[in-house]
Amino acid sequence: MKKPTMISIGLLIAIALLGLFMFINHPEKTPTETDTPSSTENTEHFEDDHEHDHSVEIEGGEIKLLTVQEIADLWQIDSEELLSRIIQEFDLQGNYTTETTLEYIRDEEYKFSPAIVKDIAEEIKNQDKN
Repeated sequence: MKKPTMISIGLLIAIALLGLFMFINHPEKTPTETDTPSSTENTEHFEDDHEHDHSVEIEGGEIKLLTVQEIADLWQIDSEELLSRIIQEFDLQGNYTTETTLEYIRDEEYKFSPAIVKDIAEEIKNQDKN
């Protein structure tokens, strides 16, 4: 059996120190701690905080899979008005219909927050009440 060389011993010490450093700086979470959302989850986390502000309870992950028509149906508002307001709000350049999903629009243009669409739908619904 070969004797460990100084390089091998140095590598083992470096790996052990790195592991210790990572353990000290990233301790296990306690049951009361929550995960911090990644940047791709930020919009959904933001929406969860605002669920109580809307007459329709739906999460961002669910609403972005719906068509503009389906969203309008949930809020019981005009789908053409909702589509028009979405296009105006986000200065959209594509040709979208009420059968277009939010996810498709977000993929074509940019990743806007579905919570804003919920706000727009809520505004339209409140205008219709007056």
